[in-house]
Amino acid sequence: MKVLVYGDIGGSGGYYRYCKGLFSSGVIPEDILVYFITSESFHEKLGDLDHNVQVIKHNWIDSPSRFKRYMWHLWVYPRLVRKLNPDLEFYSNGQLRVYMRNALTVATCHNLLLFDNFELNRVLNVDEKIYFLKTRKRQVKSFKRSDALIFLSQHSKNVILPEIDCNKTNRIISHGLDSKFFLNNVRNFTINQEVKILYVSPIFHYKNHLNVVQAIHKLNEELDLNIHLNLVGGGDSSALNELLNYISNNQLDNSITIKQFVDTNGLLSEYISNDIFLFASSSETFGITLLEAMGAKLPIACSNQTGLPDILKDAGVYFDPFDVLSIVSALKELILNPIKREELGKKAFEYAHLYTWEKCAKDTFEFLRSVYNESLKKIN
Repeated sequence: MKVLVYGDIGGSGGYYRYCKGLFSSGVIPEDILVYFITSESFHEKLGDLDHNVQVIKHNWIDSPSRFKRYMWHLWVYPRLVRKLNPDLEFYSNGQLRVYMRNALTVATCHNLLLFDNFELNRVLNVDEKIYFLKTRKRQVKSFKRSDALIFLSQHSKNVILPEIDCNKTNRIISHGLDSKFFLNNVRNFTINQEVKILYVSPIFHYKNHLNVVQAIHKLNEELDLNIHLNLVGGGDSSALNELLNYISNNQLDNSITIKQFVDTNGLLSEYISNDIFLFASSSETFGITLLEAMGAKLPIACSNQTGLPDILKDAGVYFDPFDVLSIVSALKELILNPIKREELGKKAFEYAHLYTWEKCAKDTFEFLRSVYNESLKKIN
């Protein structure tokens, strides 16, 4: 069986992890040949993939020339597909590239925000909102045209299927967790005078960073402790500007650190060196950094929205991400209770082992094969 995968130019950290984990899992069936089509830059970032993944790179995919990008999608890529003659095309980023030709296709949903009407209405910046709405329109078209869909969580499926208004063959296949994010060493759950809280996520309104910073501000006023919040992910959105203004106006520079980007080693260091992990998203497709924190045995305060409790289960303290006092209460519960920190950190670590890239890859390729076999039955 020949599977064409359109890796495209990459995307978010979650999408990078998805491609890296899925196509270097070591469990892709030997009778499946994967053609992975991508840009030079994304392949360089991914590094080596499995031996039965044949990487095809083309510099027109992310060319600065709009004409070359247009010609890639309209002419070069369709010719390449005809030459490879795959049995199935897998659009791992969710965006089909079939342009007036028939193909057996499967797409993965990576962006729940596009289908979350409540969160889209919270976006006040006109340019950002237009971008999201245009992207949503393209995504709906792709999902409707695809033969089958992969969802990363039950919550994503529940939200998206009604929005595209059609019933599709689908499968829920969760992310895996890279083994390097499992902290097998003993974690010290003791907190000294400085309490270090970590939140790993790009800064957007639906991530509720401003509410988190307000909660840290209030905690530092209430408790005789030095509570420091480390925000890793950065970004360039209107939400970031609001956050920076609040930090400046309230003179919180000494208690808040914002890092735009860290590599894998830097991220591992953050998980190891912080005391508590916080995840405040209210619209999340899966929550990969939540899973990484679980693998690091961190005690976790987590949003009670968007299906996140399905991942963390009873291994965290939950809060309403729209309510500052709720965030304060959850963090205070962890900060003041060392026994609970250790109990929840160890339990989260156990649950993290349920998510492996080997299982994700096995389930994904089984699903792709089943979609292909069903198509053969229809032909015969």
